[in-house]
Formats: sequence, C-alpha cells, structure tokens
Amino acid sequence: MFDSITIKPATLIISNESTDRGLLAEKLEEQGFYVLIAENGQVGIEIWAEKMNAIRIVITDLAMVPVDGLEVIKTIRDQQELSTYIVALTAEGVGMQQQNLLHDGPDAWMQKPVQVDQLEALLHSAKLQLRLNDCSDLLAGLAELAAERGGETVGHLQRTKRYCFVIADDLCGQCPALGLTERQVQDIAEISVLHDIGKIGLPDGLLTKRGRYSPKEYEIIKDHTIIGGNLLKKLYQRSGSVYILMGHEMAMTHHEKWAGGGYPLGLQGEEIPLAGRIMAFADVYDALLSRRPYKDPLSLYHAEHAIKEGKGSHFDPLVVESYERNRQRFVEIYNDFKDK
Repeated sequence: MFDSITIKPATLIISNESTDRGLLAEKLEEQGFYVLIAENGQVGIEIWAEKMNAIRIVITDLAMVPVDGLEVIKTIRDQQELSTYIVALTAEGVGMQQQNLLHDGPDAWMQKPVQVDQLEALLHSAKLQLRLNDCSDLLAGLAELAAERGGETVGHLQRTKRYCFVIADDLCGQCPALGLTERQVQDIAEISVLHDIGKIGLPDGLLTKRGRYSPKEYEIIKDHTIIGGNLLKKLYQRSGSVYILMGHEMAMTHHEKWAGGGYPLGLQGEEIPLAGRIMAFADVYDALLSRRPYKDPLSLYHAEHAIKEGKGSHFDPLVVESYERNRQRFVEIYNDFKDK
C-alpha cells in the first residue's frame, strides 16, 4: 500500500559542476523533494530512463560533454509519459538565446551562479504547473469514462483530438486573421478530449439506450454541455488557466451551430468561440462515420454529403474548407485509430 504522505516528489539534477549540484540538492531537500543527482548528461539520461515515472522536475546544465543539456532535454521530451518540468541552467545572460531555448524544450531557465530566491520561485512555478497538468490528466481520464458511459470509445477521443489539431494547424497558416498561435493549436487538440466531460453527470443507461430518444430524454442529454462547461469554468476560476478556459468553451459550445439553433446558448457565427467551432465539426464528422447505440455508421460519401449540406448552417465555412484541404489526413486518422 502506498502512503502519499511519505512519498516525496523526485527531482533530477544534472550538472558536471559539484558546487551547483550541492547547492541545488540542499535547497531541494529543504523543500521536501527526493533528489537524484547525475554528474553528466549521459548519467542523467540513464537515471531518467530508469526512474522517469517518478521524476517530475529536471534541472540540467546546458554546457556538458560529451552529452550536453540540449540532448538531455530532447531525450526527456521524446520519452516522457508524465508531465515533466525542465529547468535549463545556463551561464549566458538573459537574451534571445534563452527565448530560443524555451521554444526548444525547457519550461524555464536559470542563470548561473544559482540564486536561492530564483530557485525557490522556479520551484513554486513548477509545482503549480505540474499540479495543473495532473488535474488535466485526471479530467482526461474522467473524459474517457464519460465516453465509455456514452456508448463511445477512447478511439473517438483520440480521433477527434487529431482532427482538431489538423484543422487548427491549417487555420493557423491559412487564416492568420483568426490570430491562432502554435501554442493554441496544440492546446485545442489536447483539451478537446474534455468536450463531453459533462456526460459523467447524466443518468446511467440513458446514453447507451438503443433507438431514438424521447423529447424529454433528449433535453436531458443536452444538459451535458452545461454540466461539462460549468465544471471546467469552476476549475478555470480556481486556476486562472487559459488552457482550462478553452476546455470550458469546447464543452459548452460544441453543439452550437454557425447559423444558430444549436444548444445550450443558441449562439451563432463568431459568437461561438473558435475552439467550439472546430470541436463541433470534429465531433460530428467522427459521429457520422462511427457506430453508436442509436445509429449505424455512414459511409464517407454520405458523411461528406452531410458536411457539405451543413456548411454555413451547422458548421463554420472556414472549418469546412480546412477539412476539404486536409481530407486525406482525416481519412488516415480515422483508419489509424479505428475502433476495434
């Protein structure tokens, strides 16, 4: 039996300078961390490979041989299964190099010699970020539960996540006036798995009912948007995370329609957040092609006919046009993550 009170979060320090290793280890242990130490990049990678599921924070020097800090960071990012907060140690001053480093993998950087107050501030930020990531992972697990309760599959979440990425990435390049950034493209894809999180609040058995819903049952089904939207709104209000706010938008608005007449708010056009418009298309596209307790799957031909009919009424025309530019990628995603 595990004891969460006695288990300490693990931090890996990688540096070929003994002074830095000693100071970092001392301050981390004072704050309740279990500290692992590597005297060079190669040893750091070996320790990481053995204990990656326990290590949540890595502090690595950049100037090491033969394996430098950038290679360490790349290896961690390629292999990590859990969120890992990486701090890069550098002797360089603040400038463009550090900004580039942040883009290439580290979550933060720290200038040498190590300053205790800066270290404490970074650790505080790391713990907050990891807690937020853990909450997101927890919600994603609940989203899978909601999907299964609704007669859907984890495959539906994996496919729609990738559909959302393709559309958002395409719009980022093709429609700069929308203002999408690369970070937002990733966020839209990642948070999309929470779009139906509100289904966990619906009555047992209703979502797996075979055949058509009665008008009363359908009204209950529609409440999943409000349940999920309110859940994520509360989490946003507590965390201030724009990422969670995007999840709230998706959960609340993915059944709205471009020309109006959707639910729960009856929004139309650009009143619907862009993330919700993208999710609306991805969700319907996958639903059309998939088997549900209440319907058989459509062929791609008939699904695309429905999409064409819905352009400008159900769906944002820009989103449909993005699909049309990336049709083959959608087909590949569906085939690669087809329900077993």
